[in-house]
Amino acid sequence: MLKLTRSPPPDQVLLGGVFMLKARHLTVRNLLACTSILGLSLLFLPDAVLGQSQVRPEPQERLNPQDSPALEGGVVTIGKVAVGDLTFHPLFNSLGVEREIASLIYGDGLLRVDESGTPSDGLAYLPFKLSNGRDWVFRLKQDIEFHDGEPMTAADVIFTYTRYKAARVYDPVFHRYFQNIDQITALDQQTVRIIMKSPIETFPNRLATLPILPRHQMGPGLFADAGAHLETTRPIGLGPYRVASWPVHDTVTLEANETWHQGRASLDRVVYRFYPTSESLQAAFIMREVDLIEVERDGTLKDLKRARSDAKIQAIVPGSRAFSAVFYNHRHPLLADLAIRRALTFATDRQRILEEVLVRGAGVLAQGPLHPDFEFKGGDMEFDYRPREALELLRLQGWEDGDGDGFLDREGRPLRFELLFPRGQTSAEKTVRVVKLNLNHIGIQVVPVPVTQKELVQRLGIGSYDAALFVQDFEPTADDLYAVFHSESIGLGNMLGYRNRQVDRNINFLFGLPDQYRAGPVYQQLEMLLVRDQPCMFLYFVDTRYIAYDPTLNNLGRPGEALRSPAAWFRTEHAP
Repeated sequence: MLKLTRSPPPDQVLLGGVFMLKARHLTVRNLLACTSILGLSLLFLPDAVLGQSQVRPEPQERLNPQDSPALEGGVVTIGKVAVGDLTFHPLFNSLGVEREIASLIYGDGLLRVDESGTPSDGLAYLPFKLSNGRDWVFRLKQDIEFHDGEPMTAADVIFTYTRYKAARVYDPVFHRYFQNIDQITALDQQTVRIIMKSPIETFPNRLATLPILPRHQMGPGLFADAGAHLETTRPIGLGPYRVASWPVHDTVTLEANETWHQGRASLDRVVYRFYPTSESLQAAFIMREVDLIEVERDGTLKDLKRARSDAKIQAIVPGSRAFSAVFYNHRHPLLADLAIRRALTFATDRQRILEEVLVRGAGVLAQGPLHPDFEFKGGDMEFDYRPREALELLRLQGWEDGDGDGFLDREGRPLRFELLFPRGQTSAEKTVRVVKLNLNHIGIQVVPVPVTQKELVQRLGIGSYDAALFVQDFEPTADDLYAVFHSESIGLGNMLGYRNRQVDRNINFLFGLPDQYRAGPVYQQLEMLLVRDQPCMFLYFVDTRYIAYDPTLNNLGRPGEALRSPAAWFRTEHAP
């Protein structure tokens, strides 16, 4: 576990030995005001960009090497909103930024999987399938080394898979697959044999892409069952970048792995610098402290272009599909009540949240966990903004303002709960503000509680919350439905504590269907059940994100596609 620690400057404080950044007073609008006072010439964009419509992302074209050749080496600094502890170990990271950095350190698994789900060679060649899918043999590639020069062998693969199998806390889907593994053995130093209890048609991609851990470093002291891991030594992996300095402070600096098996990355160093709020992050980009940030709101895009006219804006597709939701703890006596959960959704203007939080057209309203574009999505049941219907639902359950304080109560108990949300994120603050105003309007007391993103995830994991604003990674697959909504995943991926036998049966049925198209009616019934139950308040899907970046950065990916790994980026001397 990495604590962002150092002797703090005046605008920073140390809390409990963990480096915590105080919100700087320098904001985007402060900077705009300052530049106007100084008489600096600002580049205002055309009306098509800075008018009532959203900022248009700029196309990123491949460079003509003769016009602006790629530079060898160079450094890129990526800005992120994050405070508190960071953990890079693949078994225990839970934040997006942790997974992002860990992927650069640990690299590929035995196989790689492209966007279509097709596997290809990774650290090993495609496996041999024997005994009708009961035996799988992987041949490791030669001369692949960890960052410290130690060679990767079959012993590292066996160690890794044994640790993952023991760590049920890691992922309920992995646990489901690992349950079917009978034996993992080494035929020689470069060959691994995995024997299944029951034959399988294809080797699961999720198992094949697990990063391989260094047995020589972690073997003596890591116990995956513990549920916690303090990284007291520098992380060692097989990825394109290695940790440059240890321990880390307010930044994480990675340096190129000279012996990476795919060939040395172009950039010498990739630096992650952390800021406590979205506003301080945007100010850092304008002041050129960082080269790339993610931007959420339309107005922010316009402000960034006014204050830093050379900035490039690009639309990207999120690396994985996700929905934003208010998670309910079903162990809570109030939020376990179906009528209350339905009333909360009816009473919340989710369309207003979508419009205030995201760039116009960057997302769509969520009625359930299945995206509107999903081919098997079905059912017309929707929860529009109908506060009167919400109030009527509650009155039928006996909730009234009995003491005249403006809030509902029943038998002396107020209808009140806490709502956790990630501190420093503008989008989260705006969402919580709308939820609180809407629910207070019909007499429900909501107490917003800002916490770090890390604490939010940890409290969700142990069930120490009433309600929480959370972005759930979710693909419309049997795996993710099992992880998030199946009762067997309670305490793991199912952080809601949600139980529904019919939902469980339908998810189990999906695993047994060899033909995807026969699964259509099952998905439709699952959607109907989950929309009806409202296990959480589904808010919206994010379809498009925006990045602002320095114009000398290249090969980030085509507009409208996923952002490429920093291992593929390079710099040019001048902007194209």
